[in-house]
Parts: sequence; structure tokens; C-alpha cells
Amino acid sequence: MSVKIKIIFSMIITTFLAAFSVFVTSILLLLYFIDSNHLPQKDGTLFIFTELLVIVVFLGISIPIILIVAKNVSAPVEKMLDKTHFDGLTGIYNRRYFDENLKSLINFMSRSGGYLSLLMVEIDFFKEYNDTYGYNKGDNCLKIIAHMLAKGVSRAEDFVARYGGKEFVVVLPNADENGAHTIAQRLLSIIRECKIPHEKDGVLNYVTISIGAAAGKTDYSQSGDEYINKVSKLLDKSKQDGHNRYTFESL
Repeated sequence: MSVKIKIIFSMIITTFLAAFSVFVTSILLLLYFIDSNHLPQKDGTLFIFTELLVIVVFLGISIPIILIVAKNVSAPVEKMLDKTHFDGLTGIYNRRYFDENLKSLINFMSRSGGYLSLLMVEIDFFKEYNDTYGYNKGDNCLKIIAHMLAKGVSRAEDFVARYGGKEFVVVLPNADENGAHTIAQRLLSIIRECKIPHEKDGVLNYVTISIGAAAGKTDYSQSGDEYINKVSKLLDKSKQDGHNRYTFESL
């Protein structure tokens, strides 16, 4: 669960508890009047009805106010989180979010011996792309690649983050070797199909990517660096073997 979702969930719980507290307080006051014989003897039923009506009206007024306050409080927090955990150019998660979540994800999944797959993706010949088409086109290319990579992972628990200038990481919890192979092949295909012109690519004259992929059972003794170092070396091998491909090894 992302930090933003946790905060929104906390706001919902807080709003519910505040409304529930108002309701309980009103009921207790009503019971106090009844038990203390403070009700008018002839109009007791009418008094109870009136008190219940007051409670309903009070809740109807207080709940929207509580929601507005919660929204106003959460808005700057969410804005701050956007700057902290999201890449300003592409809109996907940034390296900070990835670094903060990888180790905790390993620890969490190791309780059940779950699998974790990690892919490191690099845009092929991206320096040449910038030199040929300019940095504005380069930024636009990064946005397209980031969007398509995020689109290529379908499960809610998967996420993509920008790792460097031209590198991305794809995190696939509960995905074994077969899952890593499937996603790597899919991402290669998705980027090829975009057919972003790149006359200096040296392969297809379109923008392509290279991938290093690894998967294995998680364990408490593992660190995030083990995964990162592994996929980084595999990415280098993909580039050495001609780019526009992926290289996989079990962790």
C-alpha cells in the first residue's frame, strides 16, 4: 500500500470516528434525559422524536464539515508526497520511492517465502537521441516510455519507477521466473510498437529498450542492493549483446 493511499485511508477512518463520536454523544445525552426523568411528562414521546431529529440534523451538518476539513488537511500532504515520491517529468514513481520500498517489500514477502521479480530498463542510445532531436524531444520520449512501461504491468501491486536519466525499474511482487520473462517480452514489444523515430538507433531506426531481469524467492538476509546489482549486470549484458533484448537470471 502506497503512502498516499495510507493517508487517504487514515482520513476516511478519522472522519468516520469523528461522526460516530458525535452520534454516540448525542445518544448518551438523550439517555441521560430519559433516565433522569427530565422529560416533560405529557410530551415525552414528542421530546424523544425532537431529540432524534436534532441528532440527525446535527450529523447531516457535521459530517460534511468534517469531510471538508479532512480534505483541506490532506491536500497539502498529498501535494508534498507527490513531490517526494513521484518523478516531476514522467509522473511515475521516482528512485526515492523505489529505494524506500524495495527493502521493506523484501522483508514483507520473505515472511511467506514469496517471489520477487525486478527488471531494470534502459532506453537504447538515448544520448544519441537527445543529440539528434534535442532535449525537448528527449523529455517527450521519456514520458512516452514511462507511460508505456507503466501500462505494461497490469497488477495493482506492480509498479514502475524512474531510476536514472534514461533508466527505469519494474518491480513485480509475487512474480516468479515465468512472470519476469512474460513482462520483459511484453515491455520490449510495447516499446517497439510505439515506433518512436530514432535514426541513430542502429537497430530498427526506432527507439528500443534493453532489459536486465532477475527473480527469486525473497529472504530476510537479502538486501535491495543484491537485486539492483544483479539486474544492472544483466542489463549491461543485454547492451553488449546488441541492445533491444532482455537477459534473465534467477537470483
